[in-house]
Amino acid sequence: MPYRGTFIVATFWTLCHVLSVVLTAIALFLFLRHHKEPRSVFYLYCVLAGVIVVTTTLLISYFTRRNARCPLCRGTPLLNSGALAHKNSFCLRPFNHGYTSVLSIAFTQRLTCMYCGTKYDLLKEPGRRSRKDSQRSERPPQ
Repeated sequence: MPYRGTFIVATFWTLCHVLSVVLTAIALFLFLRHHKEPRSVFYLYCVLAGVIVVTTTLLISYFTRRNARCPLCRGTPLLNSGALAHKNSFCLRPFNHGYTSVLSIAFTQRLTCMYCGTKYDLLKEPGRRSRKDSQRSERPPQ
């Protein structure tokens, strides 16, 4: 994969968004459970701050996932566009293909494009770089 940095950044921001949603839901639960106690103001501030963080991370993760494009088909494998998925693409239920790709990158550093079915390994160096580096090392010093 020649441009793996965009996929890693998009995965980071998407996971930050998911984490902020979970933490905001926990703060909302605690606020609703202890709404008559004096410390409920703290939980209310946590919920309000969480809503701001969720909105911010949603926007950032959306635009970074939109910028991560498949080198072969130029599709956006981290963001569902409504197009039909390829028969070789993989989807974990209850998630869609985009979140399945994000989880796959986060845990295995691999990706299958949902539009063309191409499998990518984010840890593998592109062929151009590895050949140039090996040619440089084989050349005798002058």
